[in-house]
Amino acid sequence: MSKTYSAAVIGSTGKGNYGHRLDTAFHIDNVELVAIADVNPEGLADVGKRLGIDRLYRDYRQMLEKEKPDFVSIAPGWVTERVPMIEAAAAAGCHIYCEKPVAGSLAEVDTIVAACQSAKVKMAVAHQWRAMFPIQRLIEDVKAGKFGKLLRVRARPKDDSRGGGEELLLHGTHLFDLMMAFAGEPRWASGHVAVGDRDATTDDTGEGNAPVGPIIGDSISAMFGFDKGVRGFFESTAGLAIPGESNFDNLYGLSLECERASLELREPGDVYIYPAPRVLPDVKDLAWERAWIPEWHERSEHVPALLRKNWLSIGNRILTRDLVDAVETNREPLSSIRMVRFVNEMVEGVYSSHLLGGGRVPIPLAERAHPLGDL
Repeated sequence: MSKTYSAAVIGSTGKGNYGHRLDTAFHIDNVELVAIADVNPEGLADVGKRLGIDRLYRDYRQMLEKEKPDFVSIAPGWVTERVPMIEAAAAAGCHIYCEKPVAGSLAEVDTIVAACQSAKVKMAVAHQWRAMFPIQRLIEDVKAGKFGKLLRVRARPKDDSRGGGEELLLHGTHLFDLMMAFAGEPRWASGHVAVGDRDATTDDTGEGNAPVGPIIGDSISAMFGFDKGVRGFFESTAGLAIPGESNFDNLYGLSLECERASLELREPGDVYIYPAPRVLPDVKDLAWERAWIPEWHERSEHVPALLRKNWLSIGNRILTRDLVDAVETNREPLSSIRMVRFVNEMVEGVYSSHLLGGGRVPIPLAERAHPLGDL
């Protein structure tokens, strides 16, 4: 009989709340949600009532000390309290499931990695897109060479009002995580950042709609180098896709170019395959085909309308089950903090490259302080 574990949730109503449904992330077999912490009394009461939990704490440290949960979901979308929350959870011996982005600076991520390593706890990050079964299957197929050699990976975030610097980390964390799933660890970064039609400077440094650390720019072009000659590209421009105004409201996706196929990953987790390395509009017998996986697509809860509504919850539960298994088998989770550290390396590598004139910056970065300084 499998062991039953306990889990708790740390939220912050009004300061990142409970992220992308991370309050329910541990609603899985053999894990019991036992307590919630939230400094906001009204928010705490509301979440406790909604989840049917009566062990409620205003102080997450007190909760960790008294409840001693095996796992904790660190849910706020804001990164402002991320380091102390993770340090406290790790010191209490809790394995961690954390909202993305993990932190606003590489130095903070270094602190988080050190805390988890010192306490010998596992930490997984809520990259729900990578959890979708069609995406997992595609990662296996690409690595096995099913479509020939992987050549290039192109990432495009939502390009809404947050385009440019805010999206570089906010949505880049998903996209860079997927890049690494296909291509491995990045070796260098190069970037150009603009404000309107001019180059961005450190005088443009500010913060986003939600705290993601220091940012600049409303338009970014970045390139990353991986082993075996694979290159990754990230493009973001603010204001191209505005919900309710544009003909399209979501440009979000990842494109892979292989020797024998083009592959498109679309939210919330479908894969489309085109049988040539680029679209050839004059070749009429070539067409996009949606990758169909019966054990996924034929499940009632995965029909398009329901999946689009519930995919974040589905992804969270896949990733928390994976985290439990990673603890039991002593392996890295699917989206581990060790790999997520490279997300911040890539983000700050883009800024460093731009400020140095666009040249390639080796990863890991020698300079761990944020190139834009502190807010």
